[in-house]
Amino acid sequence: MSMVSHLHHFFSAETCQSYLHTLRWKDRPLQCPRCQSLNVGPWGAYHAQPGLKRYRCKAQGCKRTFNDLTGTLLDGSKRSVMHWILATFLLCLSCSSRRIARELGVHVRTGYRWCWWLRNAALSYEVGRQLEGTVEADDLYHTAGQKGQAKQGGKKHLGRRARGRRKKREPGRGHYDKDRPAIIAWISRQGGVIVQATRDFTVKTVQKAADIAVKTGSRLYTDSASSYRALKGYAHDFVNHTKKEYARGDVHEHRAECLFSFLKPYLRVFRGLNKTNLPGYLGFFQFLRNFHQLTAFEQAEMILYAALDPSIASKAKKGEFVKCLDHFDLLQSARN
Repeated sequence: MSMVSHLHHFFSAETCQSYLHTLRWKDRPLQCPRCQSLNVGPWGAYHAQPGLKRYRCKAQGCKRTFNDLTGTLLDGSKRSVMHWILATFLLCLSCSSRRIARELGVHVRTGYRWCWWLRNAALSYEVGRQLEGTVEADDLYHTAGQKGQAKQGGKKHLGRRARGRRKKREPGRGHYDKDRPAIIAWISRQGGVIVQATRDFTVKTVQKAADIAVKTGSRLYTDSASSYRALKGYAHDFVNHTKKEYARGDVHEHRAECLFSFLKPYLRVFRGLNKTNLPGYLGFFQFLRNFHQLTAFEQAEMILYAALDPSIASKAKKGEFVKCLDHFDLLQSARN
């Protein structure tokens, strides 16, 4: 039995609709989502959806009706808003899409699509974020191949052999072509986290990644990797792990190393990732860490607030926010 069937005793569809109505128009003017006219008024209600308020635009040339969900991620959904609220809350608890689909009693593809849209809506808070002050950096190589795809790409063949519980790794540093892209974590001691998935860990890639994540002139603490030592534009200092040096006064990267102790369990929940989807998962983890002082309820409310914005919802469905955080082609595409 799904979770939703138990929660009817605690809150109803009318309560959820009233909550979404308050959330959507809390800091936004009540206006027509098509012509942005403020000359709107109530226009009855829906018998099939109790609590969902209906409005009519009174502007000349429009005269269309709309409701609290028009133009949002929830618009046109066959499931109740209760399912969406619970899905957003479970997503903030780092549940996988399969787990969310099972708890809500929806199809696996429906759960995956909802999670993909909601993660994209959460990424709207992370676009354009830059760190300043004292920033620590560290790198990690995560195994991410072609999960769910055939060897040549495209639709998965049902009869193909599995790659095994552990993918055999080639010696040396990881690379996107080796199914082990590099993950660079930048964490400010004044607050703020940026996690980037890059194709490799060369000097040019790390320099471009630093320019995107950290403001010029900031103080940067890293390890003694050659890619970090070649960085320009920052007051850079490092510790040499090869000489058993892990801290020298204020010079250390403990926060960046500890961040990976949260990242690894978070990624382990999904039982393997496709490397093309890795930036989206890392971006949502970045959102959770930047707002970790909030509870899961408050984080879910932030995501729902963004999902109820038509301008954000249209970009979230197209994956435009993920493209802004996709750093696999740092050297091929210019970023402002």
